Amino acid sequence: MKMWNFNSPKISYGRDSLEALENFSGKRALIITDEILSSLGYDELVLKKFERSEEILVKPKEPSKEEAVELSEKIREEEPEVLVALGGGSVIDLVKAARIISEVDIEPEEITPFTNLEELGFKGRNYFVAIPTTSGTGSEVTWAIVLRDEREKRKIIMANEKAIPDLAIVDPIFVEKLPKKLVVSTGFDALSHAIEAFLSTFSNPFSDALSLKAVEIIFKNFERSYEGDLEAREEMHVSATIAGLAFSNSQVGLVHALAHAFGAIFDVPHGEAIAAFLHPVLEFYKKKGVEKINEMSKYVGFDILKEVKRLSVRFGVKKIFELDFEGKINEIVKKTMEDSCIVTAPFVPGEEDLKGLLGEIACMREKS
Repeated sequence: MKMWNFNSPKISYGRDSLEALENFSGKRALIITDEILSSLGYDELVLKKFERSEEILVKPKEPSKEEAVELSEKIREEEPEVLVALGGGSVIDLVKAARIISEVDIEPEEITPFTNLEELGFKGRNYFVAIPTTSGTGSEVTWAIVLRDEREKRKIIMANEKAIPDLAIVDPIFVEKLPKKLVVSTGFDALSHAIEAFLSTFSNPFSDALSLKAVEIIFKNFERSYEGDLEAREEMHVSATIAGLAFSNSQVGLVHALAHAFGAIFDVPHGEAIAAFLHPVLEFYKKKGVEKINEMSKYVGFDILKEVKRLSVRFGVKKIFELDFEGKINEIVKKTMEDSCIVTAPFVPGEEDLKGLLGEIACMREKS
């Protein structure tokens, strides 16, 4: 076996894990969250843990690189000892990018797995705490960052081990009142991370073990979480972090490449695009002879494809099918082929493969 590194932050999880912040109570903190979470009072749960703190509210949407640059300037100005990202993947990704460029004079696009940020002057001056308030992205434990490029209408996919938070606090209190729509989209996002990490050409024994456990927990709890069962929501919250560790140490594939393309072109929320593409892409993989799907099905004890399809029908996943995307197929294909996630797919499609897949999805829309 060749040399491999496994990356992970320190993780505090479970009910009352927010108490981990008390270790930093005397330090100066900058807390970044979104306007919706603030209106719900969740920010107060964090603010009261610090004697000295300031709060920045951002829009509850996928962040742009311009917003990352703006936040980096605020971080340089305030010089906080602790940075706290409280939110879904969008807030956490925004802080990841801003923290790096607050110390290093580079463009967000230059944050790659091969960029030696320490050589460029990155020291990690701010202790970085990520607190997820949804159960899907896993951003609290990953090296990945996704930003919008408004001018070019594309997603910028970045990654570097220095983007990984120092501490992830996975407290289920933040998802107890999660709306059903978000339970579905974030749940499919977590499920896709676990499945794609397992199928990835970069998969390894550590990521495989995490993927399989995450899939097991998600299938056991997804529907109960949707119905508001608090124990199931806690399980889904932990499974999203486990799936995040899996794909951060393995990578994803075509589901994410397509979702990034659709998100950029049609402004579709990431989780909704993932939910729509997961089953069609798995069917595509099966037709192309990807055997590892059967291995995962054997582990969980049922046909993964059938169960993903059943959940898609159960939760009414139709967002992509309702879009009139035929006139933009060439643009979708181009952006998908350019997406870095496609490199680690178990079968890398050509342009005609993608056009065929998108054509099948269009036919599914007509039949639905």
